[in-house]
Amino acid sequence: MAAAHAFDPDALRRALTTRVAGEIRFDAVSRALYSTDASVYQIQPAGVAIPRTRDDLAAILDACREAGCPITMRGGGTSQAGQAIGRGLIVDTSKYLNRVLDVHPEERWARVEPGVVLDELNAALKPHGLRFAPDVSTASRATIGGMMANNSSGARSILYGKTIDHVLEQDVLLSDGSVVRARAWTDDEARAACAGESVLARGCRLLRQLGREHAAEIDRRFPNVLRRVGGYNLDAFVPGRPFDLTKLMVGSEGTLGIVLEARLGLVPLPAAKAVLSVQFDSLLDSLEATPLILRHRPSAVEVMDRFILDHTKKSPALDALRRSFVEGDPASLLCVELYADRAADLPPMLDALEADLRAAGWGSHVHRALAADAQARIWSLREAALGLSMAMKTDEKAISFVEDTAVPPERLRDYIARFLEIVRRHGTTAGIYAHASVGCLHVRPVIDLKTADGVSRFEAIAREVAELVLEFGGALSGEHGDGLVRSPFMRRMYGPVLYDAFESIKRTFDPAGLFNPGKIVDAEPLTANLRYGAGYETPRPATRFDYSAYGGMAGAVEMCSGLGACRKTLDGTMCPSFMATREEMHSTRGRANALRLAMAGRLGEAGLGDEGMYRTLDWCLECRACKAECPVGVDVARFKSEFLADYWTRHAMPRRARLLAEVHALGRIGSRLAPVSNWIAGAPLVRQARALALGIDGRRRLPRFARRRLEDRLPAVEHADAVIFADTFSNYYDPDVGLAAAAVLEAGGLRVGLAGNVCCGRPKISKGLLRDAAALAAANTDRLHRHAAAGRPIVFCEPSCLSAVREDAPDLLRGDLARKAREVAEACVPFEQLAGNLADRLRFRPGPAAILLHAHCHQKSMGLAGPTHALLARLPGSTVTDTHAGCCGMAGSFGYEHVELSRAIADHRLLPAIRARAPGTVIVATGTSCRQQVADLTGETAVHPAVLVASCLEARG
Repeated sequence: MAAAHAFDPDALRRALTTRVAGEIRFDAVSRALYSTDASVYQIQPAGVAIPRTRDDLAAILDACREAGCPITMRGGGTSQAGQAIGRGLIVDTSKYLNRVLDVHPEERWARVEPGVVLDELNAALKPHGLRFAPDVSTASRATIGGMMANNSSGARSILYGKTIDHVLEQDVLLSDGSVVRARAWTDDEARAACAGESVLARGCRLLRQLGREHAAEIDRRFPNVLRRVGGYNLDAFVPGRPFDLTKLMVGSEGTLGIVLEARLGLVPLPAAKAVLSVQFDSLLDSLEATPLILRHRPSAVEVMDRFILDHTKKSPALDALRRSFVEGDPASLLCVELYADRAADLPPMLDALEADLRAAGWGSHVHRALAADAQARIWSLREAALGLSMAMKTDEKAISFVEDTAVPPERLRDYIARFLEIVRRHGTTAGIYAHASVGCLHVRPVIDLKTADGVSRFEAIAREVAELVLEFGGALSGEHGDGLVRSPFMRRMYGPVLYDAFESIKRTFDPAGLFNPGKIVDAEPLTANLRYGAGYETPRPATRFDYSAYGGMAGAVEMCSGLGACRKTLDGTMCPSFMATREEMHSTRGRANALRLAMAGRLGEAGLGDEGMYRTLDWCLECRACKAECPVGVDVARFKSEFLADYWTRHAMPRRARLLAEVHALGRIGSRLAPVSNWIAGAPLVRQARALALGIDGRRRLPRFARRRLEDRLPAVEHADAVIFADTFSNYYDPDVGLAAAAVLEAGGLRVGLAGNVCCGRPKISKGLLRDAAALAAANTDRLHRHAAAGRPIVFCEPSCLSAVREDAPDLLRGDLARKAREVAEACVPFEQLAGNLADRLRFRPGPAAILLHAHCHQKSMGLAGPTHALLARLPGSTVTDTHAGCCGMAGSFGYEHVELSRAIADHRLLPAIRARAPGTVIVATGTSCRQQVADLTGETAVHPAVLVASCLEARG
């Protein structure tokens, strides 16, 4: 076991702050944020460094070497084996060292920094018709540095191999501060590198010696499978192979040096591809069928079992994906991908494969996907499997610890049968998915690691699976690496001779043991450093929202396992503040982690009252995208509301927050006093005063009050067919939206009236005034239930108000009132959905030629953006384009309090989409906040869908 490193954190912090241009953080929250990755482990670091340049990396190494402090390099923090956590200094390269430095398409290579994310690299390569071949399911957040450290592979490794096969060069910072350009050297270059007494020279001589002396043992003990990434790659240094130091550094998990940049080989994008999904009534049958499928030379064969498929049903978005190509309730699904030079070649290839499957009696149902969007749906479901495997709401979770074994594909069926026997013998079940093509299935047993019995089963299953892997000639790690969870088995897997060789490599390249200690060699016991562990006490704080499905709020927070889907930047909405800042603190994962530790009392004495915890949640826009886009539905917006409700009991609530929570009352007063109130609100001195006194930025214009409210202009109808919810914005600021919605619905043949509601409660929920919000929820339930009971749709023009009544109100109430609130929620519909149902009755004049649509975050989080697009597409002559912009950055009051971040979020995708639109394009935005953001930042006018649709109605006689 590695010796403990004693060092002075304060002295280290001072040295780093003096020498490093990047950010140095030793505060409690930052240390907590970096104490976990996607594994079952947790280790509190001494501090965090976020370097800006490669010179910073050199300065960090110098300071840590002088202090005797270990260094753990980190990219996306998605390691499932615990490689990205450690007790010393965590060095995060993902925020700044994330550039694509050079691309040579004609020579098919690119030079990159270690923090660049795979999807972002491939987006830069796509115009050249190229990509980096390894395609991990975490591609939206996995960094190239992490992929090199783990020797990652992905679904198509049967065609492209592993990361090690595509790294041409690396600039590596060694433990003595020297930098080596690792690549395949000539014999003369290798001899020169071996000369002298530098770390490089001693290391190169050792590698040659070990490769020569242990060639037979390497041949005997290294598993003969494609997917072997455990240990150090000594097999690359046996006699007769080119001397290439990248072969050692790739897969070394940051234990031998720091990669400063790399030159990567690229592959062309496939000319044509198709996907065949094959359903089976048995998991073992699907595995037995795999060798037959491999004869057809697929690019990928991926499996998902019933455990994974059943969990898709709990997510509306994933259930829709599932139903688009899965029939019934299969026990297993194989996704088979084929490449071809021409699209016309694919149908005959699929015919041949299907014929062989039928002849062998395999497959209960087959689905072909030839179109790109159909294939994308299948792969989206497959890529969600990692998150889905962790979607259990109890303390029992399907966890990573034996999930990465690999055996020869022809032995996979028998191996998994034996594996599942081990799982059943220990009284549990497992979820299974991943790479049938190369015999690397991710099997995740369900275990409660908060109990002594669970920890005991964890250890026993790990030990028995390691023995089973040896019996089948497989690898304990097929792509996720050794880390904390597999390093304890290295001596057993490779034998004492090769393990001693691994130790000598580590000691030679890293004499002081500073680089990511405890990984690959010198491991701590398997059960050390568990995130929970036997005796862990789950906090049970009092809450306003109902978390009974999770056993309490702590259970809901603990659903975040660290897989990091919230760190994506190229698509979706989650997480807007992370997309703008690249800060772990401002990711969904970061906030959930910090909150979990604060609730458990591991964030210092202040705990939930900590100012750092407040800052961590303050930049959450409450867009609710995490609720929809996180594979396990972590809802940080709701957690923030609960946190604030508690926080205000410990700290005085700012006047600004109280004022913004009362926007409904302000609207009522302002509309009565309009237009005088508008003149006062817009006066320069008033703007300055509100900025100084309340912190509401003077650069922001307040929305204008309407003198005649919606409730004054749209009468109640006793026997209405549908009622419109008079939300604060439509009632007091923009009644034309409600009137337009009524006009469209009436043109569709409905009698329309007002719902007679009170405020939805969204502003109070956002500011943590949950007692008041619950009172509003109760009042609305009493007022609206008669409409729901009569089968009358309750129509919403504002998505944030719809989500408050539809999703928040039922969970703020209890007992019979909660039941009634759920019935009200079922009656609530967005305007566009109801209008779309009536579209065949509506007659339109030609609409604008081009419409640019931006849907509100809450609308997208509820899966309700589609009806808006479909309704606008009914306008004759109109082409509707989505901004694909995620969050606009305004988010209710957020944009008034955080102007610069709000603008940065808008600049990420929304503003470029608006700037790029064709002349004459009409901008449509469903949310009041979104329309205000567009007006403030562009000077353009965005309209509500109801206003545009109403303007295109044909006049009736």
